[in-house]
Amino acid sequence: MRDSDRRLARNRISDVVRGVRWRWRTRLILRGSLWALGLTGLVVFLSALALEQMRFSPEWVVGLRALTWVTLALSTYFFLIRPLLRRVTNNQVALYLEENEPSLEHSVVSALDQGKDASPDLAQRVVEVALERTKKVEYGRRLEQSKLYRFAGALTAIVLLVLSSALLGPEHLRHGLSALLLPAVDAAEVNPYAISVTPEDVTIPRNSDQIVEAVLAGFDAPEASIFVRGASEQSFRRLSMLPGLEGGYEVMLVAVAEETEYFIESTGVRSATFTIEVAALPYVGRMDLTYYYPSYTGLPARTVEDGGDVVALPGTVVELRIDPTMPTPLGQLLLDSEPAGELTQQEDGTFVTRFTIGTNDFYSIELARESGEFVPASPEY
Repeated sequence: MRDSDRRLARNRISDVVRGVRWRWRTRLILRGSLWALGLTGLVVFLSALALEQMRFSPEWVVGLRALTWVTLALSTYFFLIRPLLRRVTNNQVALYLEENEPSLEHSVVSALDQGKDASPDLAQRVVEVALERTKKVEYGRRLEQSKLYRFAGALTAIVLLVLSSALLGPEHLRHGLSALLLPAVDAAEVNPYAISVTPEDVTIPRNSDQIVEAVLAGFDAPEASIFVRGASEQSFRRLSMLPGLEGGYEVMLVAVAEETEYFIESTGVRSATFTIEVAALPYVGRMDLTYYYPSYTGLPARTVEDGGDVVALPGTVVELRIDPTMPTPLGQLLLDSEPAGELTQQEDGTFVTRFTIGTNDFYSIELARESGEFVPASPEY
């Protein structure tokens, strides 16, 4: 037999060994991927449920996000990378093949173990016997076939389960998955639950009242609370908020005399902490209201001293006489938070303005600081 035929026969044996090695490594990859994705998927699922219970607190998002990625890294290394790093010789692969196909009777190992001093004819016969027997077992293609199918099927099922959960699962689960799997996004930004607070940080006149409003975003709750702490206090005080007329919750902080920190909390969701600073600002100290009713009513004008809220028929003209807590150069009237006209200053330092009751719901007063900047000087009436 020619040397070229002998080399061809030996190459065919080497091809069989390479095919078995490939199937063995494929099994390791599928099995390792199955374990890595399975463990990581379980951690992600449980972490997403935990985030819902913890209302996506940034601290919990950071901690569970780290747990998720550490689990993925460690499981990938131990179940996938480390097994693949093992160096396996051709003889070991041949033994692996013969253990699973006993009919080969060590023929493949014998064909690989032949030394240079062996008789060419004998060596060729050993190779031919090995090829004949490997042909009967389909050159090792049946090896690990059932395991490959099982691992591939299980891996596909896990991937489909993750995708269906991400696309079709409950909203809080989808939010949890995105919070855990997108590490580049800030932990505070992934929270689907939030509390919008008005006015946030603000400066008000000393000893004036301040209304704080809260709107819940992404969830509903039967109650909300405000926690306040003055500069002279050691801990926060809890106050219950009342439902607002247009949704959300509101509370009035009465006679704020010092710098005060506050935040809103509802069913475990907490807003940022804001500060109310107090300063020597002009404020409405007293306001008298005079009602001029429409002529068809025949009612005389009526004055309400130190008033605020207005109750009268449409078309009634209400005159406000405002006595500020300190001298101020200017003032303006706001109707539904929009400027509706400047106040007219009197010789005694008070201000006068009028408005007609119509479609507006609220009014308030702003007075100017020495710099000319207008600041809120009354609640919304």
